[in-house]
Amino acid sequence: MPRRPAMFSTDLVALTQPLPASIAGAVGATLARHAYLDWVLGQVMYSLMEISIKQGRVILKLPRPRQYLAAVQDLFDFHRIGADFDFERLAKRLEVAERVRALLTRSTYMREMGSREPRIQLARALWDPGPGGEVQPEAQRVDRAFLAARRKEVEAAITAAERLRALINRELRAMHEARRKSARLDRRKR
Repeated sequence: MPRRPAMFSTDLVALTQPLPASIAGAVGATLARHAYLDWVLGQVMYSLMEISIKQGRVILKLPRPRQYLAAVQDLFDFHRIGADFDFERLAKRLEVAERVRALLTRSTYMREMGSREPRIQLARALWDPGPGGEVQPEAQRVDRAFLAARRKEVEAAITAAERLRALINRELRAMHEARRKSARLDRRKR
């Protein structure tokens, strides 16, 4: 029976001390932006469901990106919003951003033994990385370029989600204005 190769270099050991400040700061900033992305996605859903933020926080948990977007599309149909939006592009960006969050929070930060400068590696967790996570290498160096690329992926998802939020706000305002001005559409007078 062939031997299975080691998952990552035996020259790597788990980092038991806090991350270096520059890495911790970049990781924290990326995760904070992902939290903002979740907030934007919540705003879209609360608006389409016509519920308050407080109600939304109690009853809604954000599902995986494609399930979330299927619900948004169903709510588009419910409200008869015919606006054109590239949901597939947003789904891909949300999936990448979700992988970034999982990567930064569920992987093990390792250090290279014997190196003078603290070189940090990220070793992928053994459990299910989620859709698309199987393409992630077992270990990768955590440096400025790696962290900048992850931040850029989250920012791309934020930009797309903010476009959806702006579209929803515009469409719902127009719908509410039409309801207000037309006795036939005003649901309060029935």
